Amino acid sequence: MKIEWHGTAALTIESGGVMLAADPFIGMPFGMRDAERLKTDRAKVFRQADAVLVTHGHFDHIYDIPAIYGGTDTPIYATKTPVKTMTEKGIDPAQLRMLTPGESFTTGDFRITAYQSRHCTFDLAVILQTVFRKATVRHPISLIKLLRLNKAYPENGETLLYMIEAEGKRIQLMGSMGMAEGVSYPVGADLLILPFQGTGDPARTVRPIVDRLKPKAILLDHYDDAFPPMSALIRTDPFTREMTDKGIPCEAAQVGRIIEI
Repeated sequence: MKIEWHGTAALTIESGGVMLAADPFIGMPFGMRDAERLKTDRAKVFRQADAVLVTHGHFDHIYDIPAIYGGTDTPIYATKTPVKTMTEKGIDPAQLRMLTPGESFTTGDFRITAYQSRHCTFDLAVILQTVFRKATVRHPISLIKLLRLNKAYPENGETLLYMIEAEGKRIQLMGSMGMAEGVSYPVGADLLILPFQGTGDPARTVRPIVDRLKPKAILLDHYDDAFPPMSALIRTDPFTREMTDKGIPCEAAQVGRIIEI
């Protein structure tokens, strides 16, 4: 399988000539019309996908889906709340495949299973960091716009973890740093892909996830400053060294770099 990160939580995964796009997001939704967004290199890559996986309904995971896939027959897999949001934003309901946790499906050589997960909680530390960030002080209107977007694109407790299997390998894909209680997750995946942003101490938040899932390797995404001032560039190197020292190869994804497993 070939994996490419495109910023935020957006990924493409290829196997056997079939491409999956996960949480395809082009970038900040202000100041660029849909027609212009579709001309970006990211949009052109996403448009080639044979299927789309949505981990949850926040704007940085589904905002660009109507612009990219509207008028196509590309199937889009998501839970009830993002399906409702995307329908309201103009996606043809015939394209949408509503998932419930525990469901499995196939597309090409991929076998995909959805598991109930949980969105991380924005703790006091990350709230204070956001409020007092220089970018917030200089551009408070941007934060207000982003907060309104977040309200318009609810998550509603429906975050998923996907197990993606192909070529005898298993990838666990998370859209946020949280896990549901009482769910029996598969352990020992060949690669765990997880976001590294959303709490005041992402490393502390992620360690219990790693202990629970016991992956063979880790790839960090969503650590970038994709939509300031709500986001920030997070240092990943102390955590990647910590995991690697424990015998779990760990690295931060790089835009444009293709990883093969």
